[in-house]
Amino acid sequence: MMANGELVAGFHGNAGIGRTGDPTGGWKEVEADYPDMFPNAEELEAEYYARTGVYPMHGTIVVKDSVLAEHPWVAKSIYDAFDKAKKDWLAKLNAGELNDKKNKKYIELQKIVGNDPLPYGIEENRKTIEALEQTAFKQGLTPKRMSMNELFVDPRV
Repeated sequence: MMANGELVAGFHGNAGIGRTGDPTGGWKEVEADYPDMFPNAEELEAEYYARTGVYPMHGTIVVKDSVLAEHPWVAKSIYDAFDKAKKDWLAKLNAGELNDKKNKKYIELQKIVGNDPLPYGIEENRKTIEALEQTAFKQGLTPKRMSMNELFVDPRV
């Protein structure tokens, strides 16, 4: 929709802008370079993070309550697998082995947020989660304010 002019602005990630084809048949990523909405977007992002500590989360892992009730070890096992994969990636990133466009962006991001540009965990993302929860409530997307324990299971406990 961005490519054919139907949208003039959008948020994107790996599953979004620039992909073509059937999502179940293996998407092809087109190397489109869409401009930022603001000419100084990176400067604004860095300033916002410095001021608020709010950092866009990379993703959230969801497991059904019924699965956790029957198999309480699942949350920690999934977390540990993702954590190991991230540690391996960070080691390669910091060793200069990953030089593609996406990874170069993470290298630049480290200058702002520190060594871990993709922090995992509730405490590591608390300010961001609280900001999202508060905004969801204010906009009527949730019927009440929700505590961290209502929203997440800490897989490290």
